[in-house]
Amino acid sequence: MPHIISQLHSSVSKLRLRHAVFFVLLCGVSLPAHAADDSPAPLTPAPHTSWASAVRAALARKAHKVATWTQSGVASWYGRHFHGRKTSDGSTFNSNDLTAAHPSLPLGTKLLVTSEDTGRSVVVTVNDRGPFNHRIIDLSHAAAEKIGMVNSGTAHVKIAPLAPKNASQNEVAEAPSSAKTVQEPQQP
Repeated sequence: MPHIISQLHSSVSKLRLRHAVFFVLLCGVSLPAHAADDSPAPLTPAPHTSWASAVRAALARKAHKVATWTQSGVASWYGRHFHGRKTSDGSTFNSNDLTAAHPSLPLGTKLLVTSEDTGRSVVVTVNDRGPFNHRIIDLSHAAAEKIGMVNSGTAHVKIAPLAPKNASQNEVAEAPSSAKTVQEPQQP
């Protein structure tokens, strides 16, 4: 009897082996045949070109909008107490340089700051973060002097980014959330 059981196990094992081999062969034969049916579509540059031109057009519209924003509010100045300390961009603060602190504009952004109280303007470079107490910008002592706000400590100002003619979209400051977009007159 043990001999019969042994033969039965051997027969079942051989049958399982045959099924496994048959299955592997079936899969191996069917995969290449299936892959041959799905030949890739020919590549055409038209979709990429149209996509790229759409992106370029969107960037140009954004750059125009970004370069024409203004922000109005109260400015303050800081100087003597911070002179010699490190700024957010890693440089040493010099109260005699024409610099400013802004909460969100990219460091290195050039801004035209115009006092609405005196009408005088100054160009500053954002190199630090701040201000606080509901103010839109902190100016260095030298910049505050240029627009005539040293004695008062604060002034109502309007700020606008300076966009050189050759500036890329990445070099032009993005408008803060509280900024207003200036509408330029349309050309006839």
